[in-house]
Amino acid sequence: MFRLAHVTDLHVRNFAGARLRDFFGKRAIGALNLALIRRRKHRPELLEALGQDVRARPHDHLVVSGDLGNVSLSSEWRAARTWIERTGATAENTTVIPGNHDAYVGEVVVSGAFEQLFAAFQSTDVRLAPDIYPFARLRGEMALVCANSCVPTGDLGAWGRLGDAQLRRLEALLAAPEVRARFRVLVIHHPPVMHRPPENRNLCDRAQLAEVLARVGAELVLHGHDHRDEFAELAGPDGRRIPVVGAGSASYAGSADRCARYNIYQIEGRRIDVITYAHDSASGGFREFRRRSIAPD
Repeated sequence: MFRLAHVTDLHVRNFAGARLRDFFGKRAIGALNLALIRRRKHRPELLEALGQDVRARPHDHLVVSGDLGNVSLSSEWRAARTWIERTGATAENTTVIPGNHDAYVGEVVVSGAFEQLFAAFQSTDVRLAPDIYPFARLRGEMALVCANSCVPTGDLGAWGRLGDAQLRRLEALLAAPEVRARFRVLVIHHPPVMHRPPENRNLCDRAQLAEVLARVGAELVLHGHDHRDEFAELAGPDGRRIPVVGAGSASYAGSADRCARYNIYQIEGRRIDVITYAHDSASGGFREFRRRSIAPD
């Protein structure tokens, strides 16, 4: 059995070393939203408690599927990396991809600052082009295939896009013999199906991604972004169904069905047990919230 832990949407707050000129344009709006609204929704003490639970919960690999920060500051990412390391995780058994809040402004994306800081957590065993994304990490019978759906939108939307070039590379990677021979887990930040409108917070080319998966398949798709538990299916080759699972935010302070949480996937053969651990306000710790068994057709 392989135990895969999935944490997403940490939304770490840390402005250490930030300068006034860093807060122009979209960052200024994001910082204002953080001060007025998001600081109440995303609580550092919940994230800290979740990290302690992840450390104590047996797992073979940890996936962090984006939105480590709020406004794409290196200080946020450094604090998030420290959090990851405090869970006892290493770069060898942890995979990290960015979210839309990690691609807030164009200059950060162009500089590759996120990828430089998390380079060890994105080391690849299979890459079919010099581009960073997509990449694959092989762990025993598992193949973690990671794509980047996050672009600087230049507007107030939170939409994502893979783009034609990355979609072509992704199809080739999923079909590569050393990947296809394993249980393929596609990791992406935006959901590949629309769970929540409006369009300006969703993956623009989700239909094209669905076409790729219909041709070459995957055994499981993981995502974040929506800050809630989500389940869906996509069509795979020969009529097979591909489970799509979204995890809730790791720091969210809300109702019992949305409060800080993470998933562990127990994978044995083609069987997948999805166990959600959520914050329990009565005890201050985390408890099993839901268990669901799924399997690709």
